[in-house]
Amino acid sequence: MKQLKIVIADDHDSSRKLLRHFVSLLPHYQVVGEAANGEELVQLIANEKPDIALVDIHMPNLDGMKAVKSCKELFPTLQVIFTTGCEDFAVEAFNVAAADYIVKPIEPPRLFSALEKARKLIQLHEQKEQKKAKRLDIKLVNSILFLPMEEILFIEKESRKTVIHTSDEKYETNEPLSELADRLEPFFLKTHRSYIINLKKIIKIEAVGETYWARFACCDKVAYISKLKIHDVQQKILQLHD
Repeated sequence: MKQLKIVIADDHDSSRKLLRHFVSLLPHYQVVGEAANGEELVQLIANEKPDIALVDIHMPNLDGMKAVKSCKELFPTLQVIFTTGCEDFAVEAFNVAAADYIVKPIEPPRLFSALEKARKLIQLHEQKEQKKAKRLDIKLVNSILFLPMEEILFIEKESRKTVIHTSDEKYETNEPLSELADRLEPFFLKTHRSYIINLKKIIKIEAVGETYWARFACCDKVAYISKLKIHDVQQKILQLHD
């Protein structure tokens, strides 16, 4: 069971300390930051990208409800548990798809139940994502190939053909490189006028003259990275591993 990251937002220091203490009693949750108002919460979520936010509603500068609405636009999978002294916002909390709504004073069993509910919602979302067929449908000569994108190392323009490379196969199609690029996941990048590479598969980049070679763990195939694209490649690989 993976550890979930939590942020706490409440304008009362004593409330934040109490919530932090309760969370510390559970093994699979970690508080990664605290905010004393809505503006701090928005910035904290943008920086930490937590799984769960425990949010009070009545806070200065920007109230918790408005802050959550703003955060949900950027991070729709964020699970929010409102921890408030007021019952009046329960319907609005439902409208922003809050995982739960706890009225203070907060008792540990009630909080633990809400956290477990949030965990199950996160797991459900992850399962749905895994079930999505992230594949590339490729028109071959007499058939259509349904190729999982994770299996693709790179795609190469070769004369009038486009060649899709996996670790042990290659498939030729007449579809232009640019059309395939539009259907690929964000972890693919056009690294050269004739190459699109799955950045997740790169294990080594070598400088070769005026260009660069991308190497992969599972085979001896290489793909080209132009000098103009090397910085973008390095930056995106770092982002993928954050």
